[in-house]
Amino acid sequence: MNFYSKLTSPYFKKHAAKIEQALDRFLPKPSQHLSKIHEAMRYSVLNGGKRIRPLLCLAVSDMLGGDPKEALIPACAIELIHAYSLVHDDLPCMDNDELRRGQPTCHKKFGEAIALLAGDALLTQAFHLLGELRDSKKVHRLLTRLALAAGTFGMVGGQVMDLFAAGRDLDLPALDAIHIQKTGQMIKISCLAGAIVAGADPKTEAHILKFGEYLGFAFQIVDDILDADGYLRLMSAHEAREKAREAIAKAKRALKGFDQNLHLIQMTDFVLDRGRDRN
Repeated sequence: MNFYSKLTSPYFKKHAAKIEQALDRFLPKPSQHLSKIHEAMRYSVLNGGKRIRPLLCLAVSDMLGGDPKEALIPACAIELIHAYSLVHDDLPCMDNDELRRGQPTCHKKFGEAIALLAGDALLTQAFHLLGELRDSKKVHRLLTRLALAAGTFGMVGGQVMDLFAAGRDLDLPALDAIHIQKTGQMIKISCLAGAIVAGADPKTEAHILKFGEYLGFAFQIVDDILDADGYLRLMSAHEAREKAREAIAKAKRALKGFDQNLHLIQMTDFVLDRGRDRN
C-alpha cells in the first residue's frame, strides 16, 4: 500500500465524499445575494485539498461511536477556517502567492478586496455552522475551543510569531513554539472536536488531545521537509524525519487504549509518509 492509498481506501473515500457534499451544502450558493463573494468563498473551499482536518474529526468521532452526520458539522466548520487562513496567507501583504493547488489564488481570481472579505466570511460561516448542532453544551464547548485554537493563542498567534521571526535566526525551541501554534492547534482541535461531538468523557478527551498534539507537530515537520524550510534550517532532512517519526510514535501510543483506532493509525502513517502533494 503506497502512502496516498491510505487516504483513498473505501473508508476515506466515503468520508471525503460526504465532506465535499456537506461543504457544498453549507456554503452559500453563487446565485444568492451578493453572488461574487459567495463565488469566491466556494472557489476557495471547493477547489481541492485532502481534507485532513475534517477527516480527523470524523475518524475520531467514528472511533468513539459518534453520529457521523452530527460530526460533519464541526468537521466542515474546521475546514472553512482552514480555507479562510489559506486565502489570507496568500494575500500580497502576507505570502503573496499566485497559485494554490495548481489554480490561481483567490485574490488573483477575484481581486484583493473580495479575497479579504471571502476569508472573513468563511471564518464567520464556520461559527454560524456550529450553531446547527442540537446539543447546546456541545455547541458551547466547540465554539470556545475552536475560537481559542484559531485565534491569537493558536493559529493567528503562530502566524504573528512567524511574521516577527522573518529574517531572524531561530533556535529550535522558538521554531517549535511557532509550529505548535500556527499548525498544531488546528490539527489538535480537529481531533478534539470529534471527541466532543461524540460525547467523550474527560479521560478520553485527554488521550485524544495528546494524539492531536503529537500529530500536529509531526504534520508541520513534514511540511518543512517538503518545503526545504523551517526545521531544515536547523537540521538535516534525515534528522527532521526522525523528529517527525518520534512525534508519530507518541501519537500512536496515545491511541493504544482504543479498539477501533485503525483509521486514525492510517492517518498518522499518511502524515509521516506524504510527499507528493502539500495539503
